[in-house]
Amino acid sequence: MRDLPRSLELLALARELLLDELVPLLPPDRRRDAHLIATVMAITSREASAREGWQQEIVELVGEFYETLGSFPSAPGDEERDCLTRFAADLRNGAFETSPSRAAAARAILWRLTIEKLREGNPHFLAANGVGDANDNRPIVAASEREQ
Repeated sequence: MRDLPRSLELLALARELLLDELVPLLPPDRRRDAHLIATVMAITSREASAREGWQQEIVELVGEFYETLGSFPSAPGDEERDCLTRFAADLRNGAFETSPSRAAAARAILWRLTIEKLREGNPHFLAANGVGDANDNRPIVAASEREQ
């Protein structure tokens, strides 16, 4: 059991202190640096409190994608790295461009990955673009996934 306040609460308190009390005391040419630090603190907090397991869900989606193709990476112990490395290489090489169904499945995986990364790094961008609430932790699915 951890003592109170929890580390995320302390991080939020430090960020609030930085923005509300210290930034106004800084010379104008250093305020941008302080805001950058506050942004990093917010991202770190979101990463620490993010829905657990979304990274593994992406790996599983890629694995299922390759299983449907009958060609899952076979190196024992390195499935995650191999799977994502192969997926990235295949995307760069245009391996899915000749098959509309494969291209759609690859786009759906990329959509999920992008949304999850934005949810941690810039949730306000998602909310501003109508993709979800900035505090929403539910998985967002691409149109191609909803149609399946």
